[in-house]
Amino acid sequence: MLGEHQKRLLLEIFENLPGISFLILARALEDQRLAGWVGAILAVCVCGLYARKILRPQPILLGINLFMVVITPLIELLALSGYRGAANVLIGNIDTLVLTSIFLIGVFLTCFSTKGFLTYETQCRKKTHLHSGLLLALCAVGIVWSLIVGQNDLISLVLPLMLLFEAQRFLRAAASDQQSHSHALLAGTVPLDTTAETLA
Repeated sequence: MLGEHQKRLLLEIFENLPGISFLILARALEDQRLAGWVGAILAVCVCGLYARKILRPQPILLGINLFMVVITPLIELLALSGYRGAANVLIGNIDTLVLTSIFLIGVFLTCFSTKGFLTYETQCRKKTHLHSGLLLALCAVGIVWSLIVGQNDLISLVLPLMLLFEAQRFLRAAASDQQSHSHALLAGTVPLDTTAETLA
């Protein structure tokens, strides 16, 4: 029987599957259409877990998974409707569009969510906006980077995503350290109850 931590780990792995499966299949099979549909189906499953509140969305992965749900059907619809040129433009800018989706989700969460674009609590709303703003700025830089470096997805997409995830982890560690420090200072100011002490 799986414990709670094991279940959570499996859910987190599953949340990563749509994007990872797309990258692996697109490179291994050189078939973006198949990779896109596999990613889209997995993303629909993940979003179903979001909707049922079985899985709490990781903000960056939420942007990726919502993008995966929309992009492949949209490209297929454009192609079938005779707008092959527009479909090709989307295909040629997938990396930039993924990062743009993450950015827009981040802006929405920062404006309307308690935690903002973060996976952790901060000491105040101002700090939440600061950390979210830093991540959004990094994401914006990633969008510009993806436009400059071209279509090598390892450089134009994977690298910015790695930096974004690591920046989020770094800010979370900083917030945790600051909270621990504040708790330690608070504990040091609590007076001892000398009346409760007894002599041996």
